[in-house]
Amino acid sequence: MEALLDLTKGIQILEPFLIQHGFKFDNYENEENFVGIFNIATYKKENKQFIINYLPEVGRVDYQIDNLKTYHDYYIDQLGYADKRNFHGFQTADKLLAFQHILQDFNFLIEDFFQGECIKLKELSELNECILKEYTKSAHKEFSVQFDLIRIEAARNEFKAKHYKMSLGIYIKVENTNLLNDLDKKLIDHCQRLINNIKKN
Repeated sequence: MEALLDLTKGIQILEPFLIQHGFKFDNYENEENFVGIFNIATYKKENKQFIINYLPEVGRVDYQIDNLKTYHDYYIDQLGYADKRNFHGFQTADKLLAFQHILQDFNFLIEDFFQGECIKLKELSELNECILKEYTKSAHKEFSVQFDLIRIEAARNEFKAKHYKMSLGIYIKVENTNLLNDLDKKLIDHCQRLINNIKKN
């Protein structure tokens, strides 16, 4: 419930811009994974969608037209604004700051996404699909497993350094959750408890 309230406050920062460009609130959804429940807010304009995932702060932000989708960081970086991008994923204790950064980044997307025909978005989405099709499922699986093993090791190191928020943020990105052992699950639980205690105090 608290995460949904935080998401609602953050959306209020973005909503005036979205409405100005013809987007209307569509719905809230919940999705659950090994970390917890993600709160997802979607805004629509005809065949376009702006989607934001939240737990326990802003995680993934997606832009979609029809069935073609790309995510915030990649989209802006490929448009040539990597050095100017404000939103960098998991950030500070000020949860609303992430929404303010996303709002600032919207300016880089006006021409292609908000007012345009999403030419670059379609190109990026189709490029991703082509790349994935070039690999077999087993090769893709092996690739993702190697990355997840690196992520898990990084999350453990962040935990050892007492960077609990960063550790949890890395754990969330693990796709092959079967790689997580009992120790990892305990570390995740510990991070969540510490973060929840900080919220209460």
